[in-house]
Amino acid sequence: MSERTLQDVFVTYLRDAHALERLIDTALGALIRTTDAPELRIPLEHHRSMTREHLNALADRLHAHEARPSAVKDTGLALAAFGEGLLAKARRDHAGKNARDAYVLIHLAIAGYEMLGHLADRMHDDTTARLIRHHLDEERATAATIDARWDVLLDLSLRHAGVPAAPAMAGDGVR
Repeated sequence: MSERTLQDVFVTYLRDAHALERLIDTALGALIRTTDAPELRIPLEHHRSMTREHLNALADRLHAHEARPSAVKDTGLALAAFGEGLLAKARRDHAGKNARDAYVLIHLAIAGYEMLGHLADRMHDDTTARLIRHHLDEERATAATIDARWDVLLDLSLRHAGVPAAPAMAGDGVR
C-alpha cells in the first residue's frame, strides 16, 4: 500500500465537500418542492442558488489541484438526497420537518467546511482557505435565517396538523 500525501487527503476533502454540496442541492430541490410556506421556501431557494455557486467554486479548486469531483461520491450522495425527497413528499408536516432537515444539511456542510478550511490553512492554500471562509459565512447566515423562524415554522406545522398554536414564548423564542 502506498503512503498517502497531505495533497491526497486535501483532494479527498475537496471531493467530499463537492459531493456534500451535490447532496444539499438535490435535497433542497425536494424540500423546496414540498414547502408551501414562503417563510421557509424563499430562504431555501436562496440557499440552493448559493449551493450551486459553491459547487462551481469547489470544482474550480479541484481543477487547480489537478483533480475532478468524484462521480462515485456525487452519485452516492445524490441517491441519499433522492431518499430525502421521497420522505419529504410522504410526510405531512412540511414546514417544520423541512426546516429541520435543511438545518441539519447546512450544519453537515459547516462541519465539512471547517475541516477543509483548517487543512487549506495548513497547506498554505490561501485561495481555498478564503473560499471556504466565504462558504462558511454563507452557510451560517442561512442557519441563522432558519433560527430566526422556528416559532413561525412551529405555528405553521401546528396549524397544518389542525392543532391551535400555543402562545409564543416571551423573549426571543430561543431556548
